[in-house]
Amino acid sequence: MRSTLYALWALSRPRLVPYVLCLLAVGMAWAHWDRALFLRNFSDLLVLSVGWIALHAGTLWLNAALDQDEGEVLFGEPVPLPPSLSAYGYAALLLGVIISVQAGWIAGGCNAACAILAVLYSHPATVWKGHPIGGPLVNGVGYGLLSPMAGWSLAQVPPNPRTLIAWGLGMLGILSCYFAAQAFQHDEDAARGYRTLVVTHGSAGALLAARICLGLAYFFGMGMAAIGWFPRICLLAAPLWWWIDRGLLRWAQKPDGGAEADARQFAQRVLIAVLVVLALVFGEYLRASLAREPVAGLGTVAGHPADRPRLSSRGMLKWEERTGKVLLTDPQTR
Repeated sequence: MRSTLYALWALSRPRLVPYVLCLLAVGMAWAHWDRALFLRNFSDLLVLSVGWIALHAGTLWLNAALDQDEGEVLFGEPVPLPPSLSAYGYAALLLGVIISVQAGWIAGGCNAACAILAVLYSHPATVWKGHPIGGPLVNGVGYGLLSPMAGWSLAQVPPNPRTLIAWGLGMLGILSCYFAAQAFQHDEDAARGYRTLVVTHGSAGALLAARICLGLAYFFGMGMAAIGWFPRICLLAAPLWWWIDRGLLRWAQKPDGGAEADARQFAQRVLIAVLVVLALVFGEYLRASLAREPVAGLGTVAGHPADRPRLSSRGMLKWEERTGKVLLTDPQTR
């Protein structure tokens, strides 16, 4: 029994869990930033996180049952596969949906859609993992769109063009990580008969795709910052793209697609870049708050919701928690 529990633990790749939960947190944080909201429904985020951990475990257990992994895997280790691993995977996916529905129907629906994608990805009858289109589609939609959307739904705000753009950039970032993660797995994928990019175009082709997706995400993101749809202070993070891209170039020069450590280093650099951007945005939030200016998404030069308030010479900001909008009050009439 202990060996089975340890195998299930190892095969769920617990070191990947923080990255997965960050997708939920970023989605929720975006909704609050975009509308300059007080924190709401944080307890639902905790519930949803448990549902996503179950989804993550079930997804990886089905994937391990399909691949029968014996070589290096990203953020994981090869272990003997326990019996009935697929059954554990399906049970975890179902549990994830049941838990996530408690945080709202949209969140539960996103989890259910991710679970369906996980089955299509790893079921022997479909094997989208080995498909040149199905594999990127599952990862881009599941991790890049549905996971942030589930977190975003907890804030209970309507979508707007800026949110749609942010989701698109997130999908590009996830696709970059997806292509990079397969760069060192050519031999395993080829032996299984998969038609992944690393099999059809080699590790250099997979890493080139990762660079292209990352470059598009960064350049469009910085472009949105330049025109004022995102905080212009984010432009200070532009050099980080060069740092990550140089790392990918060095990786591409290694024989046989490098190793799992190269993929882990790439993921860590991307995480550092995201954290730097978040720190810059938070710093701008503090500056605007102290200056008594519109904050967060209501304080950008452009791209903000239509109800952005304007400060008068005597006005000051007042937060209205019920609607989450920023209202103007005159200090002499409060």
